[in-house]
Amino acid sequence: MTTTAIPSQSTNGHPVGQATAPATAEVPVSLSASPALLGFPAFAISALSLALFLTGFNQTTIPSTLAAPLPIMVLAGLLLLASAAWAVRRNEGVYASIFGLFGTFWLSFSGLVLGLLNDWFGKLPEPAQRGAQANFLLIWFVTMVVLTFATLRLQKVYTILFVLIDFSLITLFSAVSIARPGAGGDPFILHPGVAALFIMPVVGMYLFASAVNSALGGKPFPMGKPFVKR
Repeated sequence: MTTTAIPSQSTNGHPVGQATAPATAEVPVSLSASPALLGFPAFAISALSLALFLTGFNQTTIPSTLAAPLPIMVLAGLLLLASAAWAVRRNEGVYASIFGLFGTFWLSFSGLVLGLLNDWFGKLPEPAQRGAQANFLLIWFVTMVVLTFATLRLQKVYTILFVLIDFSLITLFSAVSIARPGAGGDPFILHPGVAALFIMPVVGMYLFASAVNSALGGKPFPMGKPFVKR
């Protein structure tokens, strides 16, 4: 952490004036700034909100169920895009890519859900809506799998997070694709994907806490060696 001393004026070793500051006093100039300080908590809360939505936690109807998670997902998507812009300004291309993709996912997911609920795409029958959801999940699954393999040189905790994302997307895709009409998804496939969604916020908050600790002058938390060494 960069600090600067508060100067004091003196004559022959004696302070001048009535109010002086100790020569040893220091004030912080800046703390270590990283887009992870904003991006990972935004990702964590959005993943948790989706997990609670899929389990129907503390809700009774579809409109009330979406009332809490959708605003969180939209704002989290915007925060993630802001984190991506922050990373670009710091020449951190990998962070910019990760946060940019995460932000785009949450915003596009919110747009899909709102569009289907409010007939923005026309009055689609249930099979068409289910097909739209399945296509959305499949496209993002492919994208995240590519991101996972492309970032194997990162520390293991990042790879673990990406694998959890991949697993949740493919299980949600499978659950939506084979579920019976009128059901939210096949429960035997849906539940493992939701379980992965509950683990993702834990990893995200671990990365956030590590970034905060590092920014305040501490050491980053253990992240594990990369699967592919440089």
